[in-house]
Amino acid sequence: MANDGERGDGPRAPIGRVLGKAATGAINLAVAGGAAVGAAALHSWPVLALGGVAYAALIAWDMASPKFWKQALAAPPAALPDPDDLRDQATRDAVRAILSARSELAAVLEQTSDEVKGHLGQTLSSITELEQRSARLIARAEDLSGYLAKVSAEPIRQEIARLGEKARAARDPAARREYESARATREEQLGALDDIAGVRERVIANLSRIVATLEGLPAKIVRMRALDAQAMDQLSGSMHDELEHMNGELKAFEETLKTLGEMASA
Repeated sequence: MANDGERGDGPRAPIGRVLGKAATGAINLAVAGGAAVGAAALHSWPVLALGGVAYAALIAWDMASPKFWKQALAAPPAALPDPDDLRDQATRDAVRAILSARSELAAVLEQTSDEVKGHLGQTLSSITELEQRSARLIARAEDLSGYLAKVSAEPIRQEIARLGEKARAARDPAARREYESARATREEQLGALDDIAGVRERVIANLSRIVATLEGLPAKIVRMRALDAQAMDQLSGSMHDELEHMNGELKAFEETLKTLGEMASA
């Protein structure tokens, strides 16, 4: 369950958002509405009272569920950049693919019953988190690609070779040491460029994995429509676990990018 820090004061406090989600949940409203209709048809105040108790109990159940809190507090879909504004071709392709997958997923969900959607709450929350991570990776890829576009490795290699020749030709020991030190510094610079290029490639690879995952979700949801409730629970749980595992791996990968990101932005 969310901690006290997440339940701050104010009109937009998280607890208010969660309570609002619980109060307007499809199942909860159906119970309240059914009780009201039944009470009106039977002219029975006890039926209405029982419905109110059941409605309140469902809200309390949701408010006590950490999973419901996570779903209710889920951030809106990530704002992806316009592909045409990006410099890196691979990044542009990834953004276009993610936008296309998002559109297809929305179309499938539009045609999906509330019953099936009810089994997808955690999965949809994980999808939102995955898209947010993809947005950060896209920004990182652009930073790294932009830096690599400004710096060429070939002049550094030439300088390494020149300094090596200078060191070998130097007669003065002190001068030779200075040439060797300069050469070592240039080799470190070249190594850093190679590292940045490698990390950029890993970012693109992770974006490709995200694209493949998002593009595969609509078919899985369509398949869920033909299943019974128990099978839907199992499939949605499997989808959620897969997405959570991926989000965990991407979180760890993002942590490794911080130092190189600062280097690339310098």
